Amino acid sequence: MYQAAAALKTFFSGFDLPAYQEGTVPEDVSFPYISYSLSEPEWNQKASLYVRVWDRTKSNVKIIQKADQITAAIGEMLNLPLEDGYLVIWPETPLIQIQADGDFRYAYINLSINAYHLPGV
Repeated sequence: MYQAAAALKTFFSGFDLPAYQEGTVPEDVSFPYISYSLSEPEWNQKASLYVRVWDRTKSNVKIIQKADQITAAIGEMLNLPLEDGYLVIWPETPLIQIQADGDFRYAYINLSINAYHLPGV
């Protein structure tokens, strides 16, 4: 799982915003940022994977633009190479949903993931 976690961190950090696994976002984080779930299915199963683009704003424009960048990079299917295999990420429906809570907004991106490598890698 270490290789999968590192590959997801690298990928989601590639959009000019800090990216954090859900549950590891620092309390004093600056907005905007990206958070993502971390799950790794068996090789012959898929799992849900979600990404949230957060901002402290009253406007949806920036979070939608960043969500569009992420989904464009994934396209119909993204292969992330690992030392001993690869991950496959693809979009699910609904792809992007906007959520708001006061001054905080996020774009929720709905994805699936497969992990093709030996267990424990």
